[in-house]
Amino acid sequence: PDWTEAEAAAALEIGRDLGRAIRNARLYAAERRVAGELRESDRSKTQLFSTVSHELKNPLASIVGHVELLRQEPDSNPDWSLGVIERNTERLQHLVDDLLTLSRVSDPDRALPEADVDLGVVSRDVVDMFRPRADHQDVTLTFDLEPELPLVRGSAGDLERVVQNLVSNAVKFTPAGGSVAVSVASRRDRVVLECADDGVGISPEDQAGLFTEFFRGTNPASLRVPGTGLG
Repeated sequence: PDWTEAEAAAALEIGRDLGRAIRNARLYAAERRVAGELRESDRSKTQLFSTVSHELKNPLASIVGHVELLRQEPDSNPDWSLGVIERNTERLQHLVDDLLTLSRVSDPDRALPEADVDLGVVSRDVVDMFRPRADHQDVTLTFDLEPELPLVRGSAGDLERVVQNLVSNAVKFTPAGGSVAVSVASRRDRVVLECADDGVGISPEDQAGLFTEFFRGTNPASLRVPGTGLG
């Protein structure tokens, strides 16, 4: 049967109430999402300040201590003090570089420059860069490059930083007498970079947090090696 005017008016009012309820539910969900994002942002900021403060404190304290030592006893052992100052200065420089990289990759409006990149050449240069460190730690560092690799599309600078982090961590966490093997080869339509080592490794539980800023593994052997968790 046809609806009466009263029934039609009641149905329309019910529809309006449902529409308002759905709108309010969506607004509430959006509000909760934004609040969660703000809490996460605040947590990340607090963690950033805490981590940076900790990472800055130790090398700065060491530098200040040895500067005071050189002032008070300039003839005591200047080469040793200068070596400590140099190592801690490099550590501070690495921290600044990591933070600048984090700032760049966290920018959603950052344009990613793309060009044809020879990943083999980039990887070879990085391996050559870390050979002195590997030799100093008595770690065997090898590099295998397949000839006539196709070029890849990407940012040469960003790809170089990726390879640097991989090789640096591999050498850093491999004990004396161990080995690190880096290779670049083509597989079907892809260029594949592999970096393998026989160092301390990463547990399956820690692997879940690898791409979280400032995350460091829980392995005591790993924690003994200085780092920020940004590699």
